[in-house]
Amino acid sequence: MKSLRRHLSCITAVIWTLAVASTGFAQKKFTVETIYGTRDLSGKSISGVQWMADGSGFTYFQRDSASALNVWKYEFKTKKRSLLIDSNKVSALSEQKQEKRFSLGNYFWSPDGNSILLPSNNDLFLFDAASGQTRQLTSDSLEERDPQFSPDGKKIAFLKNHNLQVLDLATGQTRQLTTQGEEHILIGRFDWVYEEEFSIRTAFFWSPDSRHIAYFELDERQVPEFPLTDFIPVHNLYQPMRYPKAGDKNSLVKIGVVQVDAANGAGTRWMDLGSETDIYIPRIKWTHDPQTLAIIRLNRDQNHLELLLADIASGTTKKIFEEKDANGWIDINDDWRFLNDGKHFLWLSISDGSASLLNKKDAERGKQGWPHLYLYDMTGRRIRQVTNGNRQVDNLVGVDEKAGIVYYTGTDAGPLERHLYKIKLDGTDMARLSLEPGAHAINMSPDARHYLDTFSNIATPTRYSLYAANGALVEVVEPNEIPALKEYTVVPPVFDALRTPRGDVLHYWMIKPADFDPARKYPVLMYVYGGPGSQTVRNAWGGSSYYWYQLLADKGYIIFSVDNRGTGGRGKAFMMSTYKNLGTLEVEDQIAAAQWLGALPYVDDSRIGIWGWSYGGYMAAFCILKGAEVFKTAVSVAPVTDWRNYDTIYTERYMLTPEKNPEGYKNTAPVNFAKELKGNLLLIHGLNDDNVHAANAMQLALALQDARKPFSLMMYPQKDHGIGGRDTRVHLFNLITYYILKNL
Repeated sequence: MKSLRRHLSCITAVIWTLAVASTGFAQKKFTVETIYGTRDLSGKSISGVQWMADGSGFTYFQRDSASALNVWKYEFKTKKRSLLIDSNKVSALSEQKQEKRFSLGNYFWSPDGNSILLPSNNDLFLFDAASGQTRQLTSDSLEERDPQFSPDGKKIAFLKNHNLQVLDLATGQTRQLTTQGEEHILIGRFDWVYEEEFSIRTAFFWSPDSRHIAYFELDERQVPEFPLTDFIPVHNLYQPMRYPKAGDKNSLVKIGVVQVDAANGAGTRWMDLGSETDIYIPRIKWTHDPQTLAIIRLNRDQNHLELLLADIASGTTKKIFEEKDANGWIDINDDWRFLNDGKHFLWLSISDGSASLLNKKDAERGKQGWPHLYLYDMTGRRIRQVTNGNRQVDNLVGVDEKAGIVYYTGTDAGPLERHLYKIKLDGTDMARLSLEPGAHAINMSPDARHYLDTFSNIATPTRYSLYAANGALVEVVEPNEIPALKEYTVVPPVFDALRTPRGDVLHYWMIKPADFDPARKYPVLMYVYGGPGSQTVRNAWGGSSYYWYQLLADKGYIIFSVDNRGTGGRGKAFMMSTYKNLGTLEVEDQIAAAQWLGALPYVDDSRIGIWGWSYGGYMAAFCILKGAEVFKTAVSVAPVTDWRNYDTIYTERYMLTPEKNPEGYKNTAPVNFAKELKGNLLLIHGLNDDNVHAANAMQLALALQDARKPFSLMMYPQKDHGIGGRDTRVHLFNLITYYILKNL
């Protein structure tokens, strides 16, 4: 505990020094209008980073002063940046009398590095990097979705009219490869729940030799419809969507492989996924053998994963290893990589004992419950554990096979930070490359010679820097200093830890008013998210929310956030303690933290409030119901109020189905505790929220009304889960600010 406090105090000392140095003689006060109604404090960012095929540099998106999205190029040799594509000056469209404004949504380099594919206005354009000229490839009203170059650069595959098509760049001719696609039979794309909960967008993939395309087919016809409604038109607009709630039927999934140059009607070879159809296929990936496709098969309960290798010629599959967990779930990630030697692959796992573990010693080491990297051969035999210890690997970011080095991000420096590390494939010579305290997200070049570090800490807005693979700084690409911020007083949070009555150590941060007086009694607003694997207590820049907390601190509030059991960065046992009972232990910890706060000499224990959004909205509502004697006020934005309302993949991963866990669902639904409300509750929801449906707020509202409990409710028409829009955000946070000032 003492060493933890020393570590946290060290972070706070650094942050305090940086914050004081940055604020100078600041005079301005934060306002909701400045934070959410202007771009004064937004800063600059880069996105869409793509590495040049010849290893000479990289390109990226960045907005200009007029908010136009342009493509910039950075060259390693000259260390210079240049504007590559000005979205206002793309020749093909300027020749069309600007009938359609060109807007860059994405861009894709050709494999030879000579041209860039630009999807725009439902058509495809090819930009020649040398001449700057643009050629229009398609011209009709239908969208060419998710375009992808073939590895040899000769063709472009895309989705159109519900089916997979290929454009030959030499001839300009397009061929349709599939015919079975229709509105609810999805070819090469995902349904809502796959895309949302498995964090995956692309659903078709070129083989390494450019001869085949592997694709998903999802049949969602048996998935129930949910009736979203736009209430603003005089004649309300009914907008149904397919949305499987916990226990409902999911889409039926198939994996097909089609030969690109086969004669029309040659059809698809379907891969054998087994006799059980109530499954998930969260990932597929080509091996370096163009005849072999890797498929991850996951059971409905998401606690049994199998890695299959499929022979695309016959469709037969072979299981090479599996992972099971009887007391938790298996997370899906993209951190598995087939090595160029064609004989091995790296795999990131938190498994506490897979079927391929070599011996009892390996099994015991796995039970430590930390995500680590493992090396396997292509038969599924585990060669070795590459990383180890009571720390987690977050992401596999690069491999230099020639040097035998693996690059990854993780928590060796503690759960509040994320850093870049390197280690040899044999598990030796681990070293930390990122030195500045804070959060480092890494984008490494394919040749593992350079990387872009997206860095921030609580006193430093997000900064983008280029490094050599050995950790040497090449250049700060975007410093993002936000000059306007220097005109404001910013009070940094203090990081520390508390111990609950049952003995759990929980990390927290706290922001005090700039004129803090320990002899006074202050109200406290707690911020919560609290969901599985998440963290709010991180040494990372907080953006607009951080500014808003400064506004509240200036008005005399202490702002506080604590990571409860179930959150991330602390290992498997801590995270999976909430399995099958989402909300129970989390609320217990938030109540314990509020009671700990109430015992502090400078806290008014009668004025403790809590707020959150999404899972945090669920937590805020549940906390004021279960902790009625502790919390005076809660603001709950877009909450789940009964887990039966939420989708299959997310909910069942942690709760199983309502049929298998009826008591768990009953005991974790705020709607079942409405009669316990004693304080002030503000419910907020977007009426067009396709993620957490507004029905959640309506159901809790009815339960509160039936219990004769007063509460406040604000609905945002035509707004989804993010309740976006500049005017809307100003309205939203003015509303929340006023509610807190009035009721806390």
